[in-house]
Amino acid sequence: MVSRDFLQIQGVFYRSVLATNVGAALDPPGPQSAGRYHRHGQPALYMSPFPEWSISAVSGYMREDGLARVLIPISVTDAWVFDQRNEEISRLLGINPQASNGSWREAIGSGLVPGSWVNADRARASGADGIIDCSRNIPNGWHLCLFRWNEPETPQVKVCGDPIKVSLS
Repeated sequence: MVSRDFLQIQGVFYRSVLATNVGAALDPPGPQSAGRYHRHGQPALYMSPFPEWSISAVSGYMREDGLARVLIPISVTDAWVFDQRNEEISRLLGINPQASNGSWREAIGSGLVPGSWVNADRARASGADGIIDCSRNIPNGWHLCLFRWNEPETPQVKVCGDPIKVSLS
């Protein structure tokens, strides 16, 4: 695939992090961490284009673990990402966007490979810098997961504002 097959993304996004991890907002997850679009040890940087969407994405985790979080405004430039909303490119890459909607945690708990990991693996192999995740809670909402950043010829990201306290209603 070439970059024209991907969606160019740039602008300000919002990343939710534990309030104790503000200084590590741009760091990849630790080797013990897995997520919707990354296996243990794979780099991933999750964020959303609006503060409210970012809060929605982590609200379940916050209710589950009770840990305080903040939003970090992040400037993203020159990201070419696979957009799961694009049916034609999904077909070309052999990606089933609906497979990303299942619970990745339940799949792992059952000894299965989450469909979202399969989709992310294919997007990574195609050369995409990241993937657009269609929100399961917000109509027409989406989130961004970068696979690589702040290296030569990759998207550049930087913190561009003060942390914003997250409160659930």
